[in-house]
Parts: sequence; C-alpha cells; structure tokens
Amino acid sequence: MKRYGNLYDRICSMENLQLAHINARRGKSHYQEVQRINKYPEKYLGLLQASLIDKTYNTSPYKVMQVFEPKRRIIYKLPYYPDRIAHHAIMNVLQPLWDRTFIDDVYSAIPGRGLHAGILRLRKFLKDVPGTQGCLKFDISSFYPTVDHEILLQLIKHKIKCKDTLWLLEEIIRSPGGNKNIPIGNYLSQYFAQIYLTPLDRWIKEDLGMRYYIRYGDDGIILYSDRQRLKELLTEIAVFMKDRLNLTINPKSRVYPVDSTGIDFLGYITHRDHTLLRPKAVKRFKKRICYIEQNYATIEPQTIISSVMSYLGWVGFCNGYNLQKKYLINNDKIICILNNAADELGVNLGVLNAWKKDQTFQRTGMS
Repeated sequence: MKRYGNLYDRICSMENLQLAHINARRGKSHYQEVQRINKYPEKYLGLLQASLIDKTYNTSPYKVMQVFEPKRRIIYKLPYYPDRIAHHAIMNVLQPLWDRTFIDDVYSAIPGRGLHAGILRLRKFLKDVPGTQGCLKFDISSFYPTVDHEILLQLIKHKIKCKDTLWLLEEIIRSPGGNKNIPIGNYLSQYFAQIYLTPLDRWIKEDLGMRYYIRYGDDGIILYSDRQRLKELLTEIAVFMKDRLNLTINPKSRVYPVDSTGIDFLGYITHRDHTLLRPKAVKRFKKRICYIEQNYATIEPQTIISSVMSYLGWVGFCNGYNLQKKYLINNDKIICILNNAADELGVNLGVLNAWKKDQTFQRTGMS
C-alpha cells in the first residue's frame, strides 16, 4: 500500500486555510463567531497558520451535550475558530487519499455515498433473488466512544508517513482524553470511523467473499443465499471485531429471511418491489410537521424551509406518496408557513406550484 508524505505544508498553506474557512462556514454565516472571522480573515487565518507551523496548535475544550433523537448520545462540539477550520484544512488534503482506501459499498461521510445511495445499492442487490434469501444485520455497541486510539493511529500510519501530519492527527485523536473515543460531532470523527472499520470491510468482502455487503457508519448488512452460513458469519464477525479492533458487536444483531419482513436499514424498510419508511421514522416525520405547525412563529425561516424540504425528499424517496400528500402536499397550513418563510428570506419556492393545483388559498387564512 502506498504511503503518503510531504502533506503538512499543503495543510498549512494559506490557500488551503482560506478554502477551509469557506467550506467550514457554509450554512453558518449568521453565526457571530463566523462573522468575527469574516471581518478579519487575514488576521485569524494567519494566527492559525502560525500555530500549525510552530506546532503550538491545541484542540480547544469541548462543549459536551446530550441529545435524545433518535437515541441518547453524547455530542461534542468545538468552536468554529480555530478547530473547525483546522479540521476542514486537514480534510481538504487527506480526504482524496483516504477515499481511495475504502471499498465501494461503504457509505456515510464520503462524497456521493449518502443514505440514499446506500438504499439504491441495496435495491440493486435484491434483484438477485436466489442469492439474497437471508439478511445478516449487525451494528457495533457504543462504537464511537470505544474506538481505540492506538489502533486508529496504527491504521492511519498505513496510509500516511508525513510525521508532522501524524503529529496533528494524533493531537486531535487524543484530545478527548483517555485511550478511547472519537467524539460524535467532531468533523473528522466520521472519517476516522471509516478508517477504523476498513479492515472489517476488506475481510468481509475480500477474504470471506461476501458480495452483497453494505456498511453505513457502524451499521452493516450482508445478504446471502444460505441463512445458516450467515448465522455462522455473525459469530465470526464478533470474534474479528474483538480480536482485531477491540470492539463489541451489538447482541441484537441477527439473521432473518428477506422476503417475509423486508430489510430494516437506513430509515427504510426495503422489499424487493417497494420501499417504505420505518414506523419510527414515520412517527418522527409526523411529530416534526406538527411541531412546525404549532411553533412556526418562533422558528427561523431557514430552519422551516430546510426541515420541510428535507422531509419532502426523504418521504419522496420511498413509496410514501399518501403520507407526503396528507402531511405536505394537501396541508394548506404548512404550505402557508413555507410561503411566508420564503417571503421573509426573499427566495422563490417553485416546488410549491407543483404541490398545489389551487393557488387561490390565502396566506392570511392560516390559523
């Protein structure tokens, strides 16, 4: 495997830091700390560059919080400056190198390989009916908090030999303290996760010859003709994870027949001839639309538009037209809220014309 050196000067270059600032501030231009950097970019980027060159850069203290959707998790947040910019600067240089090391059927955080790309791949796999009779679905118990720093660093060194770059990556990896944990919320953590699980991916695909394998983050599925073989494989995966990666497979991981239940993966239930939203996802969708209807006056217009349009795409990706029609297309109140939000932002939501045949409803009639 080719190892790359002479990367640090590229990471620290002013051109790269300027690009990192542009990338990091997308969707965040209204934040006060972003506006502060925008006002004096030469000053702040110059200070960041100096701290990287003389190696006085240290990860800032994390702001730690809990979230409960879709499940309880600990989220770590770093300030925009200098950390978010520094992380983007690293990714500008290293991402193209790392992307080449991943197998084709790994999704999440990789450009062009989002959730919907994973579902499209799954639909393609299911066209081989005899070869996809059984599904092994697995995930990793408390994955991000249990990633071993030493193992991660050794895996990174398989690809990178630039000592200065390795110093910077190690500083970030060890920043939470202890010997384990890549913080959820850290910009680099999703890529660290992909690197950490690459040995598992290659073992399943190349050594075991499992053709129909997809992994998204710490969730994976394997489709195969023989369910008994999948049950054996579940045990083998648990041993591999423990011995090679110091991870524990979730005891709820299981093998089941594809045709009787469909495949519950990435927020959808995928059958051979149709795809539905998971019941929990349907519940979250209804809850979010109801919340917007009741609290639109206190929600930022951009948040309203982003939320509703994302749900429109989410539901529209599956056989969810009736759900979409009831809660979005024929929902006069949500249409009014969207129109008002668009007016405040000065944007044109042409998609609304496709939603409503009757454009005579009055926005002022919203109750």
